[in-house]
Amino acid sequence: MEEGQLPIHVNNVRNKLREIVGASTNWSDHVQAMNERKALHTLLAKSQADLPPRKMSDSYIEVILPLGSQPEIRGKYLNVHNTVRFGRILEDLDSLGVLICYTHTKHDAAQRSPLSIVTALVDKIGLWEQHIYPDRDIKFVGNVSWVGRTSMEVKMHMLQVSDSKLFQLNDGIYGPVLDATFVMVARDPENKRPAFVNPLILETPEEEKIFKEGESM
Repeated sequence: MEEGQLPIHVNNVRNKLREIVGASTNWSDHVQAMNERKALHTLLAKSQADLPPRKMSDSYIEVILPLGSQPEIRGKYLNVHNTVRFGRILEDLDSLGVLICYTHTKHDAAQRSPLSIVTALVDKIGLWEQHIYPDRDIKFVGNVSWVGRTSMEVKMHMLQVSDSKLFQLNDGIYGPVLDATFVMVARDPENKRPAFVNPLILETPEEEKIFKEGESM
């Protein structure tokens, strides 16, 4: 995350995605936006070599789900037993994974991306904790960890405010709850054909290790 950049509120993730692809919740506007996307074909790279390489840190994003500090949003996340709906957590991870990929492939010359990013595979989910507290803030963090020619792997971590003080982040004490690895593919604006994505620069031995793990999947 760039210096001074604040975490994104979970409610803003999907809004940012709509801005990137030009989609709208209004059907007539949505149809017009999808027709306009056809013109974005001209922005597609002819080869991966035409795209600027990016670092893992370039796609790093933090998202806050404030179940504790903003209790009014709990209604969307809790079931009748007052426990967190895991399906809703997966939806948020999926949206974050797509946003991370759009951040990695950001086209500096255009406000809207010529790519359609699609989730191909939920590769791995590992749980550190069996219980997700319904009244404590959650933080999602993640970045692109591996890149092929037209596909990307995204590693994301879910943390929650923890009394055990296992994790120290900038704005509080968080403990690990879940790790997730998603594989995403890039398609053209009409989602018909594969599209090239930016190559990845590896800066440290740790990043090289992470990349090789993704390559072996």
